[in-house]
Amino acid sequence: MPKVVVVPTKGKTEIRDVPIPEPGPEEVVVKTRAIALNPTDSHTVLYLHSRDFLAPDNSWLGCDFAGTVEKLGSGVSNLKQGDRVAAFVHGGQWEGEGSFAEYVKAQATLVWKVPENVSDEEAAAAGGIGPWTAIQALYMRLKLNLPSNPTKNAEPVLIWGGSTSVGLYALQLLKLSGYTPIAVCSEKNFDLVKKFGAAAAYSYSDPDVSSKIAKDYPSLQYGLDTIAEGKTTVSCVKAVAAAKGEGHIMTLLTNKDEELQQYKDKVPAEMNLVYTVLGVEFDWPGVTFPAMPEDKRQMEEWCANILPDLFASGKLKANPIRSFDGGLDNITEGLEYLKAGKNSGQKVTYKI
Repeated sequence: MPKVVVVPTKGKTEIRDVPIPEPGPEEVVVKTRAIALNPTDSHTVLYLHSRDFLAPDNSWLGCDFAGTVEKLGSGVSNLKQGDRVAAFVHGGQWEGEGSFAEYVKAQATLVWKVPENVSDEEAAAAGGIGPWTAIQALYMRLKLNLPSNPTKNAEPVLIWGGSTSVGLYALQLLKLSGYTPIAVCSEKNFDLVKKFGAAAAYSYSDPDVSSKIAKDYPSLQYGLDTIAEGKTTVSCVKAVAAAKGEGHIMTLLTNKDEELQQYKDKVPAEMNLVYTVLGVEFDWPGVTFPAMPEDKRQMEEWCANILPDLFASGKLKANPIRSFDGGLDNITEGLEYLKAGKNSGQKVTYKI
């Protein structure tokens, strides 16, 4: 029987044998060929999620995956058996849904066809959480111009955490959309973020970084904080406030820092949570997020008509890969590697 990684109790993982899932209406079952890990699969200050905190007992773990379509549910017309696809599911939330498995069930309209120039591990790295978070923040929330309709003004956009998975996709997408991407990261990753589209890079350890960015880019009004811990969101807001004076910041977690209150009318900081693109109600600590059909509709358009072309053309590239051996049986090594904060500028992947 096929294997799956399960959370028997918070903080633990185990391998179980399960039947191959059956697709429901408008679903597909994918035979997994590669998976990618996210901080959301384990535990970091940023996400406080899945294995160590939120996962109910016996839930399946994992979000990003790539593979080939094995089974089609009724009503599926956009895919056929054998298609190479990638996507993400909401692992660590329910029993029966998670990508750390030899077979994954997903909504057919929320997978995208992988072109031949993208490897399985690259496809898993680009499967969902990283690029979809950037897409949601930049285009669904900030309402920036799409790559198909790039802006003519090259407005600057700040990406705090430019070398993170989300950050590297955000930098590429912004450049494709005609903007001037500005990255904040560690100095060791300056070359990396510039390779992925950053017009300039600033050190997060510089105490004057916000004022320096504002001085260099006085028209700055938009930003995305991919770190969302400590004072990172405050620093993003201060950069915009010192530059344009008003704007909008997206962040990956809510932030109750009192410093933000003085800026909230001119530079609001809004939480961005990618799971809403799946169109299914779910619980987060203290909050129930309703189904958001418009988020899902827009992501379906990206999956069908935008992502495959961007990757096939080479305009959008997967994050650098840090491949681990051992498949599902060795998944704990990758999770602990992320938990220890050892990963930087790379995406942890496994072949299955």
